[in-house]
Amino acid sequence: MLFRSGNVVWSRTVEAHRTQMDWGPAASPALADGRLYIVNDNQDDSYLLALDGATGNEIWKVKRDEQSNWSTPFVWKTGERTEIVTAGTRKFRTYSPDGKVLWELAGTSPITIATPYENDGLLYISSGYVLAPKKPIYAIRPGAEGNLTLNDKQKSSKHVAWVQRTAAPYNPTTLVYRDRLYVLYDRGLMACLNAKTGDFIYDKKRLGATEFTASPWANNGKVFCLSESGETFVIPAGDKFQIEHTNTLEDDDMGMATPAIADNRLLIRTLGRLYCIRQAD
Repeated sequence: MLFRSGNVVWSRTVEAHRTQMDWGPAASPALADGRLYIVNDNQDDSYLLALDGATGNEIWKVKRDEQSNWSTPFVWKTGERTEIVTAGTRKFRTYSPDGKVLWELAGTSPITIATPYENDGLLYISSGYVLAPKKPIYAIRPGAEGNLTLNDKQKSSKHVAWVQRTAAPYNPTTLVYRDRLYVLYDRGLMACLNAKTGDFIYDKKRLGATEFTASPWANNGKVFCLSESGETFVIPAGDKFQIEHTNTLEDDDMGMATPAIADNRLLIRTLGRLYCIRQAD
């Protein structure tokens, strides 16, 4: 449905097919080059949808052989081309701007939440359902086509720079900062890998007896991790794990959303509050 009323330019209903055991769609849309890309993975009718960002009109819609996932798509501009990167239950896939599959990679966990992203020419994509034996993190080089799936003995290929098959977190997205990839696990652990090679620098160090859903972020040589209980752990970036200090919000706060950084301000949305934090002048 499209309409113009007040400040609303257009609106469109995205059908959400739900069953008794299905949570429904939850991936955020991705906006790029005037288009809005929406992944709706569910138990019955999964698809990737491209809309005109100005009008809401459908440009194309392709079916996906997937079940429920909550991973936001990522628009990857490699210099050679643009790819819409999607993480799924059955496969990781990228699509061209006209909706054609460019490459696909099998070997994910049963549910995928983390958002794909790019750093220094490599695409990082992960899938880490807590009860699955497969929890892979992949680093992918640009320009790939076709089936990129590795056999059980392969650790890399022409377009797969590296894989760690049991290292991915479930809810949080991993973070690359200063050539290191930081993994924040839901149950209060942190690991650090070499972002170029995938080798572990340190593995599963204890942050605290708390749960994490929000993804970590970094600034000024430090990595920050917001727990569900509203406590932010500050870890110096580097090869040695250390908790420098912690910052605590209100006692009744619950932090499950990843903070955002805008105009030198940190925005933290909790269950009951919105914080805007900046460094004093």
